[in-house]
Amino acid sequence: MAEMKTAKYIREAPTRPSNHKEVTSPIPTLTSDETYGNEGFQMYWEAVTVPFIMNPAPPHQHPFTQYLIFLGGDITNLTDLGGVVELTLSEDGKNLEKHIITRATTVYIPAGLYHCPLEFTKVTRPILFIDMFFAAKYRKQTRA
Repeated sequence: MAEMKTAKYIREAPTRPSNHKEVTSPIPTLTSDETYGNEGFQMYWEAVTVPFIMNPAPPHQHPFTQYLIFLGGDITNLTDLGGVVELTLSEDGKNLEKHIITRATTVYIPAGLYHCPLEFTKVTRPILFIDMFFAAKYRKQTRA
């Protein structure tokens, strides 16, 4: 059977391995590169089931925009986080502000905003963590 001309618009089950031993389930991904829309962004979804530090200190920044999304793992009640997440942000890399996240939350990280550590301090049921960034390749820079 001939392949459909529109098959190039569909990718089934794109996943990548986890960068963290604490995240054991497959990580679905979306990469809009030159072979798939060429919009220059990536996003992935992680199911966090145990407390751990995802990105320890020191804080870092990116030359691109990033969004972090924290949702509860109960698909019928995504706004109930089911845990506690701590995220540190800083405009200058020196004056650190720790934010405590206890319900569904989105975080806008413009290019140059220092962020992390990112710590999942309490997980009573899975937390869905979504990372979306506007770059072809992920790069981070710590304060010089």
